[in-house]
Amino acid sequence: MTRACPRLRKLVFGIALTWCIGPVAAFSYERPNFQPGFNFFSRKQDVAVGRKAAAQMDRTLPLVRDPVVVRYVNGLGKYLAQYAPNQNGFKYDWTFQVVNSNQINAFALPGGYIFLNRGAIVAAQNEAQIAGVIAHEEGHVVMRHGTHQASEKLLADAPLEILAGYLGQSGSLLDTLAQMGIGFSVNSFFLKNSRDMEAQADQVGTYILYRSGYDPYAMVQFFQIIQKKYPQQTAQFFSDHPNPGNRIEAVGREVPELGPPRPWKTNSPAFEAVKQLLLAMPPPPKPGTGG
Repeated sequence: MTRACPRLRKLVFGIALTWCIGPVAAFSYERPNFQPGFNFFSRKQDVAVGRKAAAQMDRTLPLVRDPVVVRYVNGLGKYLAQYAPNQNGFKYDWTFQVVNSNQINAFALPGGYIFLNRGAIVAAQNEAQIAGVIAHEEGHVVMRHGTHQASEKLLADAPLEILAGYLGQSGSLLDTLAQMGIGFSVNSFFLKNSRDMEAQADQVGTYILYRSGYDPYAMVQFFQIIQKKYPQQTAQFFSDHPNPGNRIEAVGREVPELGPPRPWKTNSPAFEAVKQLLLAMPPPPKPGTGG
C-alpha cells in the first residue's frame, strides 16, 4: 500500500469491523428447502479438497496482502456465512482472499475457500452489493457444486467396480481425483458453473442476504451494474457464472416468500474506506507477471 493515504488507513483501523445487525426474527414463513445434488464426497473431504487447492492458489495468484483489506473481507464473509443453510452444525473452513486483479470476478472452492477479485470490490457501489457477491459464492459452497460436478465426472469416467472400492475410504477419493487429472485450479471445469447451479447460488445468496439483514436485491443489482458498465472486465465473470435467465424476476419472487420487508443495511463506512484503500494502491500486475 502506498504512503499517500495514511488517513485512509487510520480511518479503517478506527472503524469497528463488526456486523451487529442481528438475526432476522422468526416469522411464519416457510423456510426454503435447499438440497445439494448427489455427492461421493463427505463435507470433510470438501474441506480437504478446497484446502489443497487454496494453498496452491495462494502460491500462484497475486493476492492483496494488506491486513486491513483482508480483515474486512474475512469479517464480512464470516458474518454472512453464519446464515448460510445446509451446514447443520458442520464447520466449513470459511476463508476469504482478495485477488489483486482488476477483472470483476469471484470464485469458491469446496469447503469454504472464497476468492474475490479486487475489481469486484471496486465495482460494487455499496457493501450490500459486495455482500451479495460473497453470499452467492457461499451458496456454491453449501450446495457443494464443485464436488458434485467431480462426483458426476467420476461416475461417468471411472469403472463402477473401481469406484466402489474407493467409496467410504478416507482420502482415497482425493487420490483418485489426482490420478484422473481432476483438480480445482483457477480455470478448472469444476469452477465453471451451470445455469442451474447459478440459479441455486442466487437463491441461497438471496436467502443469506435476507437473513443477515442486507438488501436481498443487492446481488442482482451488482450483476446488472457490472454487465452494463464494465462489459470488457466481466467477460470471465459471466463465463464462470452464466446468467440463469430471469434473474431479476426469480429474486423478486423469492424475497417476499422469505419474510416481510425491513430496514435493509446497504452500506458502511468500513466498505467505503476499504474501497478507497484499494483505489489508492498501485495497479495490479499484468497477467503472467506474478504478484
